[in-house]
Amino acid sequence: DGRGGQARQARAGPAAARTGPKPYKDVITAKAKSDPGAFTVHQVADKWYYEIPRAMLGREFIVVSRIAETASGIGYGGTMNGSNVVRWVRNGDKVYLRQVSFSTVADSTKPIAMAVRNSNVEPIIAGFDVASYGADSTLVVDVTPLYTTDVAMLGLPSFMKTQYQIRRLDPARTYLESMRSFPKNIETRVVMTYDAGAAPSNPSAGSITIVMNHSMLLLPEKPMMARLMDSRVGYFGVQQTDYGREEDRVIRRRFISRWRLEPKDTAAFLRGELVEPVKQIVYYIDPATPEKWVPYLIQGVNDWQAAFEAAGFKNAIVAKRAPTPAEDPEFSVDDARYAVIRYLASDIENASGPHVPDPRSGEILESHIQWYHNVMNLLRNWYLIQTAAINPNARMVDFDDKVMGELIRFVSSHEVGHTLGLPHNMKASSSYPVDSLRSPTFTAKYATAPSIMDYARFNYVAQPGDGAVAMNPRIGVYDKYSISWGYRPIIGAKSPDEEKATLDQWIKLHENDPMYRFGDPSGTDPGSQTEDLGDDGVKAGRYGIMNLKRIMPKLMEWSYEKGADYTQLNEMYGQVGAQWQRYMGHVLTIVGGVDYTRKNMDQVGGQYTAITEARQREAVRFLTAEALQTPTWMIDEAIFDRVGVLGAKGVG
Repeated sequence: DGRGGQARQARAGPAAARTGPKPYKDVITAKAKSDPGAFTVHQVADKWYYEIPRAMLGREFIVVSRIAETASGIGYGGTMNGSNVVRWVRNGDKVYLRQVSFSTVADSTKPIAMAVRNSNVEPIIAGFDVASYGADSTLVVDVTPLYTTDVAMLGLPSFMKTQYQIRRLDPARTYLESMRSFPKNIETRVVMTYDAGAAPSNPSAGSITIVMNHSMLLLPEKPMMARLMDSRVGYFGVQQTDYGREEDRVIRRRFISRWRLEPKDTAAFLRGELVEPVKQIVYYIDPATPEKWVPYLIQGVNDWQAAFEAAGFKNAIVAKRAPTPAEDPEFSVDDARYAVIRYLASDIENASGPHVPDPRSGEILESHIQWYHNVMNLLRNWYLIQTAAINPNARMVDFDDKVMGELIRFVSSHEVGHTLGLPHNMKASSSYPVDSLRSPTFTAKYATAPSIMDYARFNYVAQPGDGAVAMNPRIGVYDKYSISWGYRPIIGAKSPDEEKATLDQWIKLHENDPMYRFGDPSGTDPGSQTEDLGDDGVKAGRYGIMNLKRIMPKLMEWSYEKGADYTQLNEMYGQVGAQWQRYMGHVLTIVGGVDYTRKNMDQVGGQYTAITEARQREAVRFLTAEALQTPTWMIDEAIFDRVGVLGAKGVG
C-alpha cells in the first residue's frame, strides 16, 4: 500500500548515504602505488586517484597537453595541443574541475569586480565524487574517467577529429599509462584510441592510437609583475580587458611574454655590475638528437647570453644535454617544468619555437622547441642558392658537418628567440645600406641584419671579389636592445604603470636609429618584408640576380652525386626560380608602397610615409627588365633535358 511504499523509500535513504565517501583504507588499499607531490597520486589496480590537499583547492594550474607519441601523419611527438588554466573546487562531497579565464579582470577591491565575476562563470570541465577523505581532510577522487573519456581539452583537437573522420574515443582501447607527481606538477601519459574513418596511416585498422602527455603545472601563488607591451618593441604577449581602470572607456591591456629573471644581488645590479639571476633559464637537448648536432644546438641557445648581459644579467641562459635515466630517473622531455629542444623525425622543412605563458602576467613557464629533421634540406637550399656564387662551402649536395652545424646554430638561436618572447622583426634588415653587405668589416661587426628574428637568411648581395664577408645572421644590435627592454629590472617600480615612463625613455634613446625599429611582415611596406636584405630592394635584387646568373651554369656540377638520379638537380633549379621570384616580390612592394615606422603621440612626425616617386619609377623599370621580359638566363637546355622541363627549342 502507500504507507509501505513510503517505508521502503525511507529505508532507501540510509542505504544511498552509505554509497558516499568510504574509509581511506578501503579506497587507498595496501596494494596502492603512491607518489607524493603537488597532489599525492595513487594507482589501485586500473584506477588512478588524486589526493588533493585542502590548500590546493582553488589554486590555479595550467594544463599543457602534448602528443607524446603518434602514428605517421598525425602530428609529431612533442606537438602541443593546447594549454588551459584550471582549478579544483569542492562542493560538499563533490569536487569539480573548472576552466579559468583571465581575459577580463578588475581590481578585486572595486565594486565592478562583482560584475566581472558575474559575467565570467567558469565552465565545469568534469565532476567527481569524493571517494574518501584522508589525513588533514585531503580529498581523494578517482580521476581515471577524466583522462580516459573524450574530454575536449585533453584529446585530439576538433580539426583533427574532422580531418580523420573520428567517430568516438574507444574506452576499451584507451588507458592511463602512467601518472607521476612532482612538487609543482603532475605528469600523466594516456594511450588513446579513436575510431576513425580516414586514418592517415594503417587505414585498414579503422582507428588511430596516440599517446598524450598532460602536464598539470601549479601557477605561482603570486604572479610575476607584468610589463606593459609597446608596439615599437616586438614581443609576444597576453591581453586582458581591465574593467577596473579610470578611463572613460574599456581598456585592453597587453603584457609582454618573458621569463621571470630577478637579480640575486640587487645592490650589485644597481651599481651597474652584471649579476646572476635567481633562477637561470635552462634548455635541455632532446636525447633523440643526432650527436653531431648537439653542440651547435647548445651554442644557439648560449649565443643569447650576450643579449641578457645587455639587460644586466650574466649566465642568464644556458643549454644542457638532457640527463640520462641514471643521472635523473624522473626527467622527461614531456615534463612541463623543463624547456626542451625536441628533435622530431619529420620531413617538414622547418623548426618552431612555441612557449607557454602565465595568462595573468605573461611569465613564460616553459617551452618545447620543435626541431624537424628535414630543416637541414631547407638550409642547404637557401645557403647554396643565396651564397654559392662566392662561397665554396655551399657548392655541393651535402655540406660539411661544420658548415651545416653553423647553419643549425643560426636556426637554433632564431627559435630560442621566439621562446624568449620575441616575434619576427621583418623591419630589421632594411636598416642596412645594401652596399654595406658587401663589406667584410661591416658584416663582421653587424652580420646580415640587426636582428636574428628577421627573415634575413644568407648574404645574397655580396659579389665575387668582395672578400671575407659574413654570410650568416646572428644575435644583433636590435636583439640585445629588445631583450634589455623586456628583461632589465626596473628596481623600485611597484606596478606595470610605474615602469611605463622608463620603458618609454629607453625607446626614445634610439628613436632615430633604424637598427632599433620593429616591424611585422607587410605587403605594403617595402622595408618590412620576408627574405629580403638591405634598404633598397632594386639594388639588392640586381646583385642577387647577378649571383643567380653565376650559379646557373654550375648547377649540374654542384648537384652531382655518383650513381644518383636528377632529383637534386631538379630541386636546385627550382630553388633558382624561387629565389628570383623573391627578388621580384621585394621590388613589387615598392610600387605603391608606404613606409611604416612605429611611433607614439609624443614623437615627432607621422608613422606612414609614401615611397618616393623616384624609387617607385626605378622599381617599375626593374620589373619591366627582369620580369616582364623573359629571363632567358634561366633557360638551360642541358638541365631541361635531364629534369623534364620543356625548353625554348623550336619556339617561335
